[in-house]
Amino acid sequence: MKEPIITFDHFSFQYYAQSEPTLQDIHLTIHRGEKVLIAGKSGSGKSTLGHCINGLIPNAYRGEIKGRLTIDGVECPASLFTLSKHVGTVLQDSDGQFIGLNVGEDIAFALENDLIPQGDMKQRVATIAKRVGLDQLLDHDPHLLSGGQKQRCSLAGVMVDDVDILLFDEPLANLDPATGKRAIEFIDELHQQGKTIIIIEHRIEDVLHCPVDRMIIMEDGKVALDSTPDDVLATGQLKRFGMREPLYITACEYSGVAIHQEDHPSRFEQFRPAQLQERIRAWYMHHQPTAEKQQPIPLLTLEHLAYSYDGVVPILQDVQAEIHEGEMVALVGKNGAGKSTLSKILTGFIKPDQG
Repeated sequence: MKEPIITFDHFSFQYYAQSEPTLQDIHLTIHRGEKVLIAGKSGSGKSTLGHCINGLIPNAYRGEIKGRLTIDGVECPASLFTLSKHVGTVLQDSDGQFIGLNVGEDIAFALENDLIPQGDMKQRVATIAKRVGLDQLLDHDPHLLSGGQKQRCSLAGVMVDDVDILLFDEPLANLDPATGKRAIEFIDELHQQGKTIIIIEHRIEDVLHCPVDRMIIMEDGKVALDSTPDDVLATGQLKRFGMREPLYITACEYSGVAIHQEDHPSRFEQFRPAQLQERIRAWYMHHQPTAEKQQPIPLLTLEHLAYSYDGVVPILQDVQAEIHEGEMVALVGKNGAGKSTLSKILTGFIKPDQG
């Protein structure tokens, strides 16, 4: 059994602005080197639990604490500075985490606070930047990076201190599926290097792209479930706690396929897709919708739309589309494709350069 690195013992927390505790009598131990997924519906207390681990509670968010919390040998509450030597946090909103005017300065911030000699600092920044794939972007403004690049910049800023615990607070929230997959793979690489990984996330199917040791489900400020991902998915308990199952699990349920823990349902690659294929296809063909087609009435027309924020780098080029009355339209694309820019034009926040 690995040694405990985070221990909650009869731990409760109540924000001063709340009439009831947000966390209630938490008993939880996370061991050194584990990768743990903390999930739960909105308001379940999972983010508050994360804030206790990284020290934002009670240093930034005030409230009453009961019980005991120990993090890597440090008795809490402790200062943010003390905990920053043990826990590195990558926030959901990367822009709120940037300090420097460029990527290199942002990575170096923690080293500057530790009075590291400039020669050593530049070498460590270059090493970390190369490790996260940002070595060619050290002079770039971090706020102008893509979603995936911003996340890697935030991660580099906490990795430069070589902490043992890495906490990811909804790391997939602003990433497209392909970039999110690469992010999960990169987090898994860190785990294989011996880091203790804690992921707080709604997108369970995407997190399970790489193996997870435990799933901790929060409900009403309590640890409602603490088990392996295979056990959680095989017993169908995610729905009970108001969360969406992986889509392939739902497909099995719709087609009447029984799910067992020994089938490893948390690992899609090991989950007998070939054996299930025919039954799922039969169910799908039987339930295909037959919608009546009507003559489309155009409500929105885009003709040769173009836009650039700086007049140099084009964000939108010759965009043409037509949206009809009664349609439900999905605007999709990878990070940096121009989805948000097009939305701003459609709502009138910015005006197109052409079209």
